[in-house]
Amino acid sequence: MLFSTFDYFLFLPLVAVGHWMLGGKGARATFLLVTSAVFYAAWNAPDALILAWVATAGFVASHTLGRLPERWRTPLLWLAAGAMLGPLCFYKYAHFGLSNVAVLIPGIEPWVPPKGHLPIGISFYSFQALAYLIDVRRGETPERDPIRYATFLCFFPHLVAGPILRSSTLLAQLGQERHLSRADVGYACWRLGVGLIKKLLVADVLQQGIVDSVFTDPGAFTGLEVLVALYAYTLQIYADFSGYTDFAIGSSRLLGFHIPENFERPYQATSVADYWRRWHKTLSNWVRDYVYYPLGGSRGAGIMPYRNTMITLLILGVWHGANWTFVVYGALHGLAVSLNRWWRKRPGWVEPHGPLALGWRWALTFQFVVTARILFRADDLAQAGTIVDALTSRWEDLSLPRYSFHAWGVLFVGYAVHFTPRAWAELARERFITLPAPVWGVVLAGIGWATIRYGVGDSLAFIYYAF
Repeated sequence: MLFSTFDYFLFLPLVAVGHWMLGGKGARATFLLVTSAVFYAAWNAPDALILAWVATAGFVASHTLGRLPERWRTPLLWLAAGAMLGPLCFYKYAHFGLSNVAVLIPGIEPWVPPKGHLPIGISFYSFQALAYLIDVRRGETPERDPIRYATFLCFFPHLVAGPILRSSTLLAQLGQERHLSRADVGYACWRLGVGLIKKLLVADVLQQGIVDSVFTDPGAFTGLEVLVALYAYTLQIYADFSGYTDFAIGSSRLLGFHIPENFERPYQATSVADYWRRWHKTLSNWVRDYVYYPLGGSRGAGIMPYRNTMITLLILGVWHGANWTFVVYGALHGLAVSLNRWWRKRPGWVEPHGPLALGWRWALTFQFVVTARILFRADDLAQAGTIVDALTSRWEDLSLPRYSFHAWGVLFVGYAVHFTPRAWAELARERFITLPAPVWGVVLAGIGWATIRYGVGDSLAFIYYAF
């Protein structure tokens, strides 16, 4: 059930009404768990068994930790982590890992599992369950109510593509009395409307109008056309994923929950490290808190901070997929962050200020992010090489790229909106919330009409569903 479909806009109000009709916290949590299970099973019912396994392993392990002597707690944590991450490793990484081992060790080819179905959302809920267990190991009180814990893990707005939530965020709210205000409904309508615009009027239009044709056969296009397609894909993936987050946040608010933002205008970043503080923030914070800091973070002398940075960014890259493209993608970002750190740590370094300094730092960062997207979009390193070759050749023809005016307009307007001050969007949202409720409906209906009139007419899956 895609967020951007008519089915979801029937499902969500029914869930919201049923949720608020129930009186107690326990009844509401049970209702949300059931509806989340229905939502997830609608994709592929057998995958719900994997989700149930991860949830059960995490809940049992979290309660067992406190009963064991200290010396046994860390081994149990590792054992439980293996149980919870086992399905993720099998479905997402087993084929990639063993097929590469088979290159080095002939004869084990029969042991390589086929590359098959990836349960939707498995990376997200596995990391969330692991973070909860680590927090319990660090001293957080485990949740005693299995229904509340399962709801925390399976809550449908964030289940299949995040944000990755901590127990201090969602689990705490499940134990509190919640009330729905007029402002909450207005805020939810705003975020749902923005999500529709980003997904159906920006991301999908760019995908079908520019991106897919170029990346399918890059050799058929000029270097300028390939470059424009890279800029289009960079905007597409942001609009697609941040649009999903708008749906998740808006849906959660309609149910009385406040969940964190996942993006902060990432293409305004002035360094690659700043970019990762703005892009997919809940994942970046996850690897910071559970990988980078435990490794030592920026402490230590010599190469240790750079080692920690490289390991963290490699994990960020490989989290997105079992492919050498993502390994190289993570390594490139790790090198960029490490180079930035080395440059700033030189003796006598003074942070430059002023518009010119910020301008060139932004330009270098943005172009690096755009170019690295080749690895994100390519199916393999060979295709990435083909795209690079197409990008660097055929520059003698500088005629206007062969894209529709509609796609050009979406590209320019999309970037223009992204680079406006954040305060403008906040002001527009606050003014929308103060409008009469019937006007909210009219605005959403207008957006719905626009998606039918100017969208692509197909229900295209969100990009991060594949991760």
